[in-house]
Amino acid sequence: MNTEDVVIQVPDANVIVDQQPADVLVAPVPEAAVFIENAEPSVITLDDETDLLVLPVEDTQVVVAAGEQGPPGIPGPAGGQVIERIAGEAISALKVVYERGGLVYPLSYDDETHVFAVLGIATTSGQLGGSILVQRSGTVTDSGWNWGYDRVYLGQSGQLTQTPAIDGFSVLIGFSATPTSINLSIQDPIEV
Repeated sequence: MNTEDVVIQVPDANVIVDQQPADVLVAPVPEAAVFIENAEPSVITLDDETDLLVLPVEDTQVVVAAGEQGPPGIPGPAGGQVIERIAGEAISALKVVYERGGLVYPLSYDDETHVFAVLGIATTSGQLGGSILVQRSGTVTDSGWNWGYDRVYLGQSGQLTQTPAIDGFSVLIGFSATPTSINLSIQDPIEV
């Protein structure tokens, strides 16, 4: 059959049906239309309240081409809260950090000046003045970890440890539910 496509406009509907030989395509659109073959301009009555206006469409063509993938976005947390900050010095990923004057620094369990400003765990590394991501809640995972099923504390220079401090401050960071993850539950420092 060598006839032109026909558009059926359906007021207040929200789909297009493109009926081609052997397939049917349905896609959402602001104004509905149905593409069919072999139809003459006319009005079709569906029921007492619905009329369809059938109009011929000439030379309708659709071109689909593959596009290029854009750059990756900022990695998201595994169900937790992540914030972006500026490094006050070179910071490695997976270090506990504190914030002061708009910059973040690695935190030590015995830093009595800054221990109460604990911010979270850096999930990316960064150089002085560079942007880093800091996770404050949720689960942090790293395949290089090998934690026991136990609590995880703040150690020296932002390191994480499962050994509670015997001096300085005990800062509970979270709990390791698996060898490669920590469920964050950052608690207020307790002087020991």
